Amino acid sequence: MEIVAYDFDGSLAMQQSLLQARGIQLSLQSMRQFERSARLWASSAVFKQLAQALPRPAPQGQFSLIGSGDYHHVSLALISQLTQPLTVVLFDNHPDWMRPPHQYHCGTWVYSLARLAHVERIVIIGLESGDIAEDRFEKGDMKSYLQGKIVLLPYQPVQVGELTLKSSFKEHVFMGIAELLGEIETDHIYISVDKDCLRAEDARTNWEQGSMPLSTVTTAIRALKAHKQVVGADTVGDFSPVRFRSPLKWIASHLDRRSQPREELEVASRINAAANALLIEALIGPAS
Repeated sequence: MEIVAYDFDGSLAMQQSLLQARGIQLSLQSMRQFERSARLWASSAVFKQLAQALPRPAPQGQFSLIGSGDYHHVSLALISQLTQPLTVVLFDNHPDWMRPPHQYHCGTWVYSLARLAHVERIVIIGLESGDIAEDRFEKGDMKSYLQGKIVLLPYQPVQVGELTLKSSFKEHVFMGIAELLGEIETDHIYISVDKDCLRAEDARTNWEQGSMPLSTVTTAIRALKAHKQVVGADTVGDFSPVRFRSPLKWIASHLDRRSQPREELEVASRINAAANALLIEALIGPAS
């Protein structure tokens, strides 16, 4: 599997320990022309330009490092390049399934993803942010959820009226993995990891974080590889200072983030580089 780091915001360019790691063949592609125009959301015109700037996926598959979770909608462009029927396995502290106004938005891209013909199901693991609790649940993609196209496996139990959404991942990792595999009917899968689902000692992100250990994610990835064909993967959730030109994006960012993380860049870069290296090892194997 080829490894490509897309430099939207400088967060990956700072991870020198990862970029220079022996045995990891990683190319860094500048996407800084989209740093502000695509952060949080992108217009249709910008998203089209961004998608055209992405290389075609390698025949052996590609693991894409994208940077901050503010760019998670780039995953939509990457998955749109594929054609085979597949299941998307998403590790995330947020469902990213809100109904648009913005089609190409880090908080609505799963809604758009569920409408791609070749995506048969989306299974979301993590979900501790409160975005599916109580009345917030009905603001999401109810149509896809009721049709079974979106499946939610929270890391912590979530109460929605009389319904309790839960999984076994926290108490019994391998039972959680069995539940996950039971939801996947396709041979091909695409894996997306937003590191905001991880506990703070394993990653530092721009958003409020969950409490899942990185080892749970890497164990699940190895099990998925053993049972399914991984045709592509990506990760977001690296830390970078938030910058916008648009006052509307400043306001939306402030309202959307329940916390405003402030990290020392060097500390965040070191922790996230280690997390990215372990994700690469889980997907591709140990560095030689």
